[in-house]
Amino acid sequence: MEIEFREGISEVIATTRNDRPNAAPMGIINRGFLYALIYKDSHTFLNVKKNNEMVANFVLDPLLYVKTAFDDVDPSLFRSDEDAPVLTAAYAWVEFACTIQERSTQKTALVKLHPTRSVILQRPISPVNRAFYAVLEATIHATRYKTLKDPKYLECMPHYESIIRKCGGKTEVEGVHGLKKYLLNRRSRCRIEIIAIGGKE
Repeated sequence: MEIEFREGISEVIATTRNDRPNAAPMGIINRGFLYALIYKDSHTFLNVKKNNEMVANFVLDPLLYVKTAFDDVDPSLFRSDEDAPVLTAAYAWVEFACTIQERSTQKTALVKLHPTRSVILQRPISPVNRAFYAVLEATIHATRYKTLKDPKYLECMPHYESIIRKCGGKTEVEGVHGLKKYLLNRRSRCRIEIIAIGGKE
């Protein structure tokens, strides 16, 4: 396979399909074998359970990570010339066959990932930008807050926003604005907690 996952966790947008395609940010974990920990109540898990397949999309658009974390994605954002559910924004992608190991005492299932096909559409020259990764970290914390309802995951949001405003461009700033909008619209309680830790609308 031309695309290799480095040891540790690689952030991608995972896509699956049922009646319509679904997309969500996900960490692909390499600890001697490839796997993902997927929440059992998610669309991603239900689709994987039905079809035993998933695609990892490599994407450089931080706003798309935010959108796919909280919204259903419009089918127009998927390639029409591929059988697999591939995002048009992906510069590369890997298709997996999946083996599920459900853990009865856990909220997540361990899903082993077996690469079946990989495609590199372009090789972007992308210098490291702190704002891009700050958007990813903020999105991860926001989704954990959404699932676990623990306000500790909101405490770093002002720090991430300061990095994004200092180091980012228009897309990264739009990403953090979108993320705050999702959080603030979720519940009035969430609004109170964000303001209490220093967030601004």
